[in-house]
Amino acid sequence: MLIQFTIENFLSFKEENALNMLATTDRKHKHHLLTNKKKKPLLRTAALYGANGSGKSNLIRAMAFAQDLIVEGTRPKQRIDVTPFKLDKSCWQAPSRFEFIINYQGAIYTYGFVVDEKEVREEWLFAIHNIKEVTLFERLTTRNGKIKVEIGPSLAGKKAKKHQFVKFIAEGTRPNNLFLHELYEKNVAEIMPLIDWFRAVLIIIGPESNYRDLIFDAHMNGQFLQFMGDFLRAADTGVDGIVPEKVEFNFEKLFPDLPESMKSKLTNISTNERILLSAPDGRRFAMMREPNGELTLLKLKARHHLKDAGEHIDFEIENESDGTRRLMDLLPALLHSKSSEKVYLIDEIDRSMHPLLSRMFLEAYLNDPECGRGQLIITTHESQLLDRNLLRRDEIWFAEKDKNGGSHLYSLSEFKVRNDLKLEKGYLDGRFGAIPFLGDLENLPYCSVRE
Repeated sequence: MLIQFTIENFLSFKEENALNMLATTDRKHKHHLLTNKKKKPLLRTAALYGANGSGKSNLIRAMAFAQDLIVEGTRPKQRIDVTPFKLDKSCWQAPSRFEFIINYQGAIYTYGFVVDEKEVREEWLFAIHNIKEVTLFERLTTRNGKIKVEIGPSLAGKKAKKHQFVKFIAEGTRPNNLFLHELYEKNVAEIMPLIDWFRAVLIIIGPESNYRDLIFDAHMNGQFLQFMGDFLRAADTGVDGIVPEKVEFNFEKLFPDLPESMKSKLTNISTNERILLSAPDGRRFAMMREPNGELTLLKLKARHHLKDAGEHIDFEIENESDGTRRLMDLLPALLHSKSSEKVYLIDEIDRSMHPLLSRMFLEAYLNDPECGRGQLIITTHESQLLDRNLLRRDEIWFAEKDKNGGSHLYSLSEFKVRNDLKLEKGYLDGRFGAIPFLGDLENLPYCSVRE
């Protein structure tokens, strides 16, 4: 579970800003909270609003950048692809700062780093397993480029051999790589829960993202297939069900322009590999090798009922509306949240979807008791979600740029709001900021109004 994410000097965020998932004393919707007897309750959901260009998506990009640097690391002499705040020259050469506070597998981790395009200047990891906070490591790069790593007893262990091993890893850490990633590559057990959170728990879905395993899950998981069909039918998409289909394996017919080198590579995949392929006509296929060694292409179709005929017809998924396909790519977030602790970040959840459909999706997440172990953080322009019957005040966040172009985050809980205030109207009236201030089109010569 995410407790807090802090960012400074990255993209449109010049000053330090934080998204905080700690719940306030708001008594509304207590079932929205993740509770623990020994810890403060956390929010299950956060909805971030703001004008175009306010920084909403940049917050998601910041988390994605940090996730990639932690999990994938860097190559020797590779530039760190960090982008500092560009509207102030003093920030161009200054480093960027990222910090996560998470609660996972019974421990609270505080992990962060400070980087520029050449090196990791600082890095730290602390953990609370019971009550006392302990230091796993602290890293500092001096002005002459020397890396100093202070290794805490919790990471070094009690045996001299283990301490020497961790020290050896520290000494071999490249300036442009995170020490945490080096520990991950060397399979140091103490940091594996944290790595697992970044690899498997934190899921980031962009506006144009396709759920990679959609076809595989639908073919292999009958529960998912049923769930997806039921939801699409309830959402009045016109789709009555999703039908998995196996397709004859024929490269020449489906992928006529595929290079021979690629064909050779694909025909030699192992039984553990999953390959996604897109045909020239836009159709998506999943390729796998069956246990008997046979290569198989999988696809999905959308079933529609014929009027007054008691029969059905199956459409290609690519022929469905953008909104229906967007919903299909989001539905795994609902199903997987029932069985595991996931933190989903969805940028522009309302992309291509009707306002009522966006609300239906959010209600399905918040009102399902089986989804009570994870979190859903979204960015949106959909003002109809600003409803106290749907969201708590501390679940509603705003991003706004100041006069110098820097983004700032703040919560609705910072405002004194009457219980009977219509939040949607208050937001659109500008009471909470984070809306565009539109100019007068009549002042534009090509938009003059004719009488």
